Amino acid sequence: MTTKQEKQLAIRLQQTTEVAATTFISDQGAKQATASANLDPIVFIFIGLSAVLAFVVLFNLTSINVSERERELATIKVLGFFDKEVTAYIVRENVIFTVIGIVLGFGIGKLLTWFIITMASSEQVAFPLIIPASGYLIAAGMTVLFSLIVMGMTHRKLKGIDMIGALKENE
Repeated sequence: MTTKQEKQLAIRLQQTTEVAATTFISDQGAKQATASANLDPIVFIFIGLSAVLAFVVLFNLTSINVSERERELATIKVLGFFDKEVTAYIVRENVIFTVIGIVLGFGIGKLLTWFIITMASSEQVAFPLIIPASGYLIAAGMTVLFSLIVMGMTHRKLKGIDMIGALKENE
């Protein structure tokens, strides 16, 4: 049925005393598409803020880890380990934590998404919980990218550890 035919049918139905209003599925679909499109900027803001938060958390955790273990890392360097080997010592832990974070993030993220969609739904509009595989891949890819950037920054920090100063410090 075309839009013109829908309008004509609506006029005929409303001229009777038995019909107060008419709504067509095509109109509802267009309204829902508009409502969903209006949410896109909000979704992108959430994605951007989540990315910044993930980067800051990874960076802070790694910095704290290195700061707390500076004496240990200086000892390893004094024993003759190269900078790349010292970095690998820290990177192994970060890789394990990144993988665990990605796996837990998938489950917790799905629960949070379900909660948000449930709260955003109403009697007139319901949003389906559909998360495409690409969403999971992009999230995991961004986490790995941030982790790699933090690991690169950590390598530079580890190269600059003052071995003598770190070993002289009293705990």
